[in-house]
Amino acid sequence: MIHYSQAIEYIYNLNKYGIKLGLKNITYLLSLFDNPHLKTKVIHIAGTNGKGSTASIISSIVKTAGFKVGLYTSPHLVHFQERMRIDGELISQKAVCHLLERMKPIIRKVATTEGYQHPTFFEVITAMAFLYFYENHADFSIIEVGLGGRLDATNVCQPLVSVISHIDYDHMDRLGNTLTEIAREKGAIIKDKTFVVNAKQYPEVHEAIKAIAEEKQALLYSVGEEINPSLTHSDLKGNDFHYSGIYHRFKDFHVPLAGEYQVENASMAIAVAELLDHMGYQVSEHDIIEGLKNSRWPGRFEIVQKQPMVILDGAHNPNGVAQFIKNLKKLVLDKRIIAVLGIFSDKDYYRILKNIVPFVDQLILTMANNPRATPTHILAREAGRYISHEKITEKTTVDAAIQESFRIAKKDDVICITGSLYTVGEAEAYFLKKRNNQ
Repeated sequence: MIHYSQAIEYIYNLNKYGIKLGLKNITYLLSLFDNPHLKTKVIHIAGTNGKGSTASIISSIVKTAGFKVGLYTSPHLVHFQERMRIDGELISQKAVCHLLERMKPIIRKVATTEGYQHPTFFEVITAMAFLYFYENHADFSIIEVGLGGRLDATNVCQPLVSVISHIDYDHMDRLGNTLTEIAREKGAIIKDKTFVVNAKQYPEVHEAIKAIAEEKQALLYSVGEEINPSLTHSDLKGNDFHYSGIYHRFKDFHVPLAGEYQVENASMAIAVAELLDHMGYQVSEHDIIEGLKNSRWPGRFEIVQKQPMVILDGAHNPNGVAQFIKNLKKLVLDKRIIAVLGIFSDKDYYRILKNIVPFVDQLILTMANNPRATPTHILAREAGRYISHEKITEKTTVDAAIQESFRIAKKDDVICITGSLYTVGEAEAYFLKKRNNQ
């Protein structure tokens, strides 16, 4: 059998086939494995911000209820295996190798069949996830969309419940230039006569989602309408809130994820639990309480060090960064903020910088080890519109940027590392190594 390092090299090498949106390839690929994606109960999640957190909370609640749960998310922060979990356990290196060995001849078959193209990185790993969950007898598969919805490789599934997290501007080159266009792309995960749980959206987004649900005769439940959480307390340890939902009212829930926006994500997860219970898959209030309490989602408002406080947040679009900084200012009053920022060039870095730089005291610009990373001098030129140049430092690696932040930080300062999930992933690896060496 191939070694794990060879398997990973093969998988990453598939990136040369680019991103090809469309379902023809993946449908054929999965059909050659007898359609595992149609043999597990799926909860499918699209949206711009909050998909991963929502997926993780749903997974935690459903696992607490005694079900075996597969969770497929992207991208990973440190290890490829983070993308596929069963009951919170990462897929093993052995399982990755075993699955890939079986998939390689099938991948070749698709690539050489007339009318089809070579499967891409995301198509292959999506097929791998469906196969892994089915063969390991997962009761539920929680599947996060990679990009968009309509033409995303995950959209071959037939979900029990579709979830649409907050929709904002992102990937406009592929999804459209207006919120309505983007909403139509993401809302296309809604299938006939199913249930839909929807975040509190901009009015035009809500109208677009509502129109799709009506056309598909799907039952739509939205935050701010049928689902109404009310925040009672928020701090760095998470959020306390009451919940008034589709069938129940609950008091005094706690989710240990910082940032007020996590209340909305948690509420969508509770609504999914209510719907599953309504369908006959028993999920009790106790399961919801414990599932919320045990929720973890690395790289989103994650405190990795206390003094100086270091917070990692994978916000990578203007709205995500604005939410992060708004919550940060609320939760760390009167503290000096040092931002370590690395942004991809295909993101709206003008607006990202505008949303974060005016609120920080010191800025360290950096680049993740990825060809999509924006050169620091370009970010520095733009950041100079909002902060004096002597408060800007440029470092070409994330490790060097973190070391620089420690050099200038006092123990009561707050260091936040954000701008891209890849920047945050490298920071995660840095702190993991630091903890292991202690």
